[in-house]
Amino acid sequence: MSNNSGVNLNISLPFPTAEVNFNIGVASDNEGPSAFSLNATDLSGQNALHFNTGVSPCLADWVRGYTRWLVRAGVRATHDTSSITGTFGESMTPEQVLMGVRDACDMIRQRFELYDESVVL
Repeated sequence: MSNNSGVNLNISLPFPTAEVNFNIGVASDNEGPSAFSLNATDLSGQNALHFNTGVSPCLADWVRGYTRWLVRAGVRATHDTSSITGTFGESMTPEQVLMGVRDACDMIRQRFELYDESVVL
């Protein structure tokens, strides 16, 4: 059984100027490592923003590097046009998972707080 069982979080990170909201989820099923997921929506939270150049060249570029960077937060991740999914390391404690989530949020904040206009076409 994983050391990080019982970690369940949902976080919303809105960036009004960039007109994007990131939704992060962390969940464990007590059978293995905690799962990580991320998707983007408009500010209402009702409309998904896909990671492609037709929706946002900025998001399409960002998702590739961010997915690779997540390994520093303890997450092995992949992405498609609608989300990033992955898992935290098998031996990570709940506290380490929380630190990884903090780092994942901080990296998003460092990029998207800088925009003074919409990143969405």
